[in-house]
Amino acid sequence: EKQFSLLAGHPDVIVATPGRLSHHLSEIPDFHLRQCEVVVFDEADRLFEMGFAMQLRQICSKMPESRQTMLFSATMPRALVEFTKTGMMHDPTVVRLDSEVQVSDELRIGFVTCRSAEKDAVLLHL
Repeated sequence: EKQFSLLAGHPDVIVATPGRLSHHLSEIPDFHLRQCEVVVFDEADRLFEMGFAMQLRQICSKMPESRQTMLFSATMPRALVEFTKTGMMHDPTVVRLDSEVQVSDELRIGFVTCRSAEKDAVLLHL
């Protein structure tokens, strides 16, 4: 119930599994993704291996064609390559980090700790 009411408020950021987001899209009448500008699918190779291709297509079909779609994957299986060619993505670009590529010395990795009540504010600040 809490998830339904939060999504009905049209949040700026949604973090969800494809199955759960697909379920909410079909169950919440006022919930839509028509104003979504960016979608990120992390571990995309695993999502296809686990059978979420249909949900990913459904989610993308509910978003504007002008959105930016990012797929992150450690591998490039055929199903992932085919997804990029189905019209769900426009003019896709593949960026690979192979073993021959040097990682920039300027790259910094970090993490943020915060109180639970401050998560939203910290995320927006980043």
